[in-house]
Amino acid sequence: MLFEFTITLVLVIAVALLLQRIPGKDNDKNPGEAEQENDQTGFLIYRGSELRFSDETFTTVLGRHLPYFNRLDTADKEKFLSRLKEFVKIKIFIIHDKSGFREMPILISATAIKLSFGLNGYLLPYFKFIHIFPAEFVGVNPFLRVLAGNVSGSSIRISWKHFLEGYQFPHDGENVGLHEMAHAYYFQNFETGENADKNFITYFPGFNNTGNKVFQLEKVPGNDFYSAYALTNFQEFWAESVELFFERSAQLQTAYPDLYKTMVAILNQDPLH
Repeated sequence: MLFEFTITLVLVIAVALLLQRIPGKDNDKNPGEAEQENDQTGFLIYRGSELRFSDETFTTVLGRHLPYFNRLDTADKEKFLSRLKEFVKIKIFIIHDKSGFREMPILISATAIKLSFGLNGYLLPYFKFIHIFPAEFVGVNPFLRVLAGNVSGSSIRISWKHFLEGYQFPHDGENVGLHEMAHAYYFQNFETGENADKNFITYFPGFNNTGNKVFQLEKVPGNDFYSAYALTNFQEFWAESVELFFERSAQLQTAYPDLYKTMVAILNQDPLH
């Protein structure tokens, strides 16, 4: 099963000719600069169980890049860090570049913890591998196309360039990290038959009902709260709803209050409170 966040091919071909290594707009040479040698495959492989980050490293990286974490009280910050460490520990991070930064596992994993912070099932055990590409990458299944992220098999794949942009522009409703994690949590809960979160599966039928009404309304000319891509299918609509829930919370609540209320129930958290 394949869920993908697709970029227009023509645009990306032009960009691909200019691909840089990991983008540096937000990074002061990127947060922290612990680099690791390539293995013989040409990839960097970070095994989460072997990574050793101090609490100071975690909090510094999160404090610089994740306002969500900064808004938590002391007890919830401890809960967030505990979950984050557990999540990192069971993943294998594969960086498709000549060099990388160990903070990549922290920030991408933190996005999963942010989305699932109100849930009991947050580890995504089905997804053992997180692939990180410097920028756009080519997907070949079911056909050749250029992507910023996708969820396929037991892997989550994300463009680091687009991931960083999602946090550099936190109110535009576009966040590839949240988008792909939304697909992953749906797949974990409804497709794998294991480690389902009771809250998620109990309230998701409400999204099917309320969300479908919004899905149809958004297809009416003049309604453009959602992107055209979100309306290609209901799974993409779900993933973009998660992006909007966290990045344009007040606007989503105003435009579609019943849908917002349903999202609060599914994820057991409210970004506005």
